[in-house]
This record gives sequence, C-alpha cells and structure tokens, in this order.
Amino acid sequence: MQKELQLYELLYLIDPSLTESDSEAKTSFYCDFLTSRGSQVMIQNRGKRSLSYKIRGCETGSYVQLIYLGNQKLRVSLDTEMGRDRFILRYMTIKVLPSILPSLS
Repeated sequence: MQKELQLYELLYLIDPSLTESDSEAKTSFYCDFLTSRGSQVMIQNRGKRSLSYKIRGCETGSYVQLIYLGNQKLRVSLDTEMGRDRFILRYMTIKVLPSILPSLS
C-alpha cells in the first residue's frame, strides 16, 4: 500500500564559498531531483546571513527553503543526496501538518 503524498519543508544552508551562479545551480539540481520523481516544488531563496556559530569554518551561509510534495521514500532519498553534498553545511526537513496549511496563504 502506497502512502499518500505529504507536504514537506526543507531548509538548507549553502557554503558561502560558492558563487551565486553555483548556488543557483545547486538549488536547480535539488529542484530537478524532486520534480523528476513526480514532486511539485516551491523554492524561496532566503539570502546570505550570518551564522550564530561557525559551521565547518564558515561564519555566513546562504539559506534556501524548499516546500515539496512527496512521501517518506522521496524524503529519505533527498536527505541521503544532501548528506553527500560537501557544499551543504546543514539541512533540516520537517513535515508540514495539515492543521497549519491554511496559515500558509
């Protein structure tokens, strides 16, 4: 039995040593990764910000937010892919609960 699609929110930090075009290419890669597996994606670039503490020697990072439809299998494969990427400083995926969906608009 296949579980129905759920709404997930992914927030990740990109290494500031990447150029803006490289950061956009990385975001495009993850968007394509999801859409090629049947997901719908909304992207919001949150910009470069100072970090509260150094992560892998970096004091700043570019934040990107992805909201996508998927199931547990897609989430796990995306987490695996992000964990292998040395330019992703941190990432966090949460499941968006249906009770807060009306507040998104």
